[in-house]
Amino acid sequence: MSSTTSSVRSANRTRSLCHHLHHQPLLVSGSSTGSPPIGGSMDEGSSASTSSSATARALDMFNRRGNTAADVLPPSAGVPNTSAVSSSSGVISADQPSSTNSDNDTETFNEWRPPFPRLSAYQDCLSLAAAWGLGMHPNGLDDKPTGASQAQSPSEDDSGDGKFNELLASCPAFRNELGWEPTRRFALSRHTFDMAHTDAHECETWMREHSASEAGILEDVSNVYLGGRLCAARQPKTVIEPQDIGSYYYRHCFISKNHIEYLGMDDILGPISISMVREIVDRKESYSIYRMIVRISDQKTIRVAVPEEALSTPEGSDRATRPLMRELLEIVCPKISFGILRPSIQSPRVEELIMKIDEQPIYTRYKVGIMLCKNEQSTEEQMYNNEFSTPSFDEFLDFLGQRVTLKGFEAYKGGLDTRGDTTGTHSIYSEYQAHEIMFHVSTLLPFTPSNRQQLSRKRHIGNDMVTIVFQEPGALPFSPITVRSHFQHVFIIVRVHNECSENVTYSVAVSRSKDVPAFGPPVPKGACFSKCAEFHDWLLTKIINAENAVHRSKKFATMAARTRREALRDLVENYVGPHQNEGASKIASRFLGGSVKRKERHNPKPTNHVMRGALSWLVDVHDYSTNQRISCVLGVAQDWIVLLERPSGTVLFSTPTHSIIGWATSDTGLKLYYDHGDQLLLRCYSETCTDSELNELIRRLENVTKGDEAKEVVLRRLKTTDNWGFHVQDEGVVTDVEMYQLAWKAGIRQGSRIVEMDSMPISTLSFDKICDQLAVSECVRLLMISPSSDGSPRRGCEDPNCPAVKGIEQMLTPDAFAKQPITFTATKKTIEQRANNISNNRPNTLSSASVHDNMCTLLNPPKYLNRAQSDEQLRSPLMDELNRKAPLSARESTNERESSELVRIQTHLERTVQEKRALEMLAQQLKKQLIQERQSHDNTKREMERLKKMYEKK
Repeated sequence: MSSTTSSVRSANRTRSLCHHLHHQPLLVSGSSTGSPPIGGSMDEGSSASTSSSATARALDMFNRRGNTAADVLPPSAGVPNTSAVSSSSGVISADQPSSTNSDNDTETFNEWRPPFPRLSAYQDCLSLAAAWGLGMHPNGLDDKPTGASQAQSPSEDDSGDGKFNELLASCPAFRNELGWEPTRRFALSRHTFDMAHTDAHECETWMREHSASEAGILEDVSNVYLGGRLCAARQPKTVIEPQDIGSYYYRHCFISKNHIEYLGMDDILGPISISMVREIVDRKESYSIYRMIVRISDQKTIRVAVPEEALSTPEGSDRATRPLMRELLEIVCPKISFGILRPSIQSPRVEELIMKIDEQPIYTRYKVGIMLCKNEQSTEEQMYNNEFSTPSFDEFLDFLGQRVTLKGFEAYKGGLDTRGDTTGTHSIYSEYQAHEIMFHVSTLLPFTPSNRQQLSRKRHIGNDMVTIVFQEPGALPFSPITVRSHFQHVFIIVRVHNECSENVTYSVAVSRSKDVPAFGPPVPKGACFSKCAEFHDWLLTKIINAENAVHRSKKFATMAARTRREALRDLVENYVGPHQNEGASKIASRFLGGSVKRKERHNPKPTNHVMRGALSWLVDVHDYSTNQRISCVLGVAQDWIVLLERPSGTVLFSTPTHSIIGWATSDTGLKLYYDHGDQLLLRCYSETCTDSELNELIRRLENVTKGDEAKEVVLRRLKTTDNWGFHVQDEGVVTDVEMYQLAWKAGIRQGSRIVEMDSMPISTLSFDKICDQLAVSECVRLLMISPSSDGSPRRGCEDPNCPAVKGIEQMLTPDAFAKQPITFTATKKTIEQRANNISNNRPNTLSSASVHDNMCTLLNPPKYLNRAQSDEQLRSPLMDELNRKAPLSARESTNERESSELVRIQTHLERTVQEKRALEMLAQQLKKQLIQERQSHDNTKREMERLKKMYEKK
């Protein structure tokens, strides 16, 4: 096999990005423009080290200013531009991650970079973001209006996104979702191969992939299975986006164990609480870890695990508590001064308060407003003054939830009166996936004829974060500028068509405040639903995700941070224990600012065990949907791989580790292949200008995934009519190799997987293009991933015939299949009738199968064997029969839908015949091998008996 050698691999790795200021002499001289360095002015008496540090920080900020022209790819390019690679040093000249995002607090984020990211295993995405200083850092509430009132603010200079339709008008300070929003995809596949260049500001209303939206926990400590074995395209799209579900970390890993609490008050960081527990992971190997939770008032909680073998004295159970905690804090968060921390008192009240602080961001109860908008209406006042409901509105309410009597209602009441009927007699209530929703319906709340503003209604609906506007036919487009409220941040507009009939449908549009991040599930193209269970689940999921997204906006995140700060302050002031008596060292620490004898700082030892949590790398990722480089934090856990955008901390990519099929190093960076060969391109940043970061990342991938490094194979033939000697499927899996032929001699084996062909990713090519490329080439360069140890091909999806291989967008997921059995039965009957009309000789081909079997055939077509450059073609007898019996006039009169379905059936049958023949050939080969092995066994047995007799005679 001709493959890349280890020296080539090492040379490619040295092209990783470096953070090394000594290689920037021109920038140093050019930065001395007389202005003070970023971060404050310098005094004349400053030391040289302080000056150089400030200069370095200024250079950091200078080098982080956006992207250059070399950072942007032409739309036709499949890989990033390599013009930024220095020809003299072999290192990319940019010394800081590039990012399309601009933020004023970039310097603040860099201060929170973890000192040992490969020893700290983070439990969830929010902890990983907090460790790198990502996300919002609230610094107090602004006086500016928020919510719907923000659109009427004189100081608001945002004119909106300019998107509108018949349901929704464009509004200042709001972003509309109408159903044509693209999905932001990081990987190179058929979806992103031909996408044009898009500016960064245009991505504001883009949607994330559903797999990234539901990413939360990176280390499962509750023994709950969170992942699936199908690819992302086969996963349900309607998912509730997770909140800070890592908040249960303290409940699961600390409460029932002997743990330690430390509390303190920092002059800059505010109140601080730290929990620590030692956990034995493997008693046989004596492997233990220390789990820690670091709570800082204005920062997100950091939940992390550190291996015991990384400490200076691994026998942590015999160490004193304070030196152990000091050393752990230096590894996890050295920004916290250990001198301010004191142990808490031993009281169940402390655990109770800490648990409330941690689980504060978890919401399971929601109150949502619903307003009726009749013909020629659009304003808030008009909708509040609709005294009575309408038949179409009642139909929608009964579809949305359960109509309940408020008096004596014992479930979640959402602020409504359940004793005296002062807020009406009935309301709409719904339960969905352990979430409770109480709807504030305008027509069910009290109506006051003398009050035009209808304050009795507005005091409920106007204080809801999410509001549904139900439009009847003829209603004018809605605009949030007509609403006066600081709390209404999201409006979901639903318009009814063909009301009160069997063909009733609903159009949907969404408008959210610009401070509210985008949330799913996305509004589909056309945005028209029928009254079915799918629309019911979609709408309730959209409502829940909308309110959770509002809680992540600046206003509510600041309010939550203030509440958390006060709770931590109360904990620190009232539940701190007395100082421990530590003699002279303690006295020196309190009065002299340090210990009597200070030891040198210990460098932690690298661990040999596989940490379950997420280890992290600072990387530069190519966003193929926008053709731009994005600075991200890469988290690789035992079960998940995620990418967090800097500095927002938003999860932009997530995939389970079992989906990784391999990787390859190149001049452009590290390529990760997952699912069906989709390619993720990233580059690691190194402070030492070496490939150490990349080597550690590859070592981590080898430990937590079943993938392998791709190798290059070059095949040459004398003329184009010669056979390559191997069979391949449309996703690049080699199904058969002819022995002693060209491919066999080059090292290609059955089960190998082709991920690139002549530098073209297989995931961007159809099977016809693969065959065409092989047909005209005399020399082909393949990038191969070897099969698994058992000879099977490496797969990121358990379905070998997944429809996603062909780039099918509208495929049925397991959830959709379970919810629409009637539609499937009708489809089955239609297929049977058409097949019987076409082929009278095979009347029972499809009718003999069950509904489940037919649907499995449609969703998961049988595996077939295609030959690349074969000298024979397999043809189905059914194809010849169809071509012979079907007249031309009948084919011309067939509509497009019937012909496409007929072609699909023919293709499935042909694949079945081909698979059968392949299996028969395989069975014959296995029988021959079995006979040979039996003969060898018998010969060995006879030889053993002969030797035994000879030995007995002697």
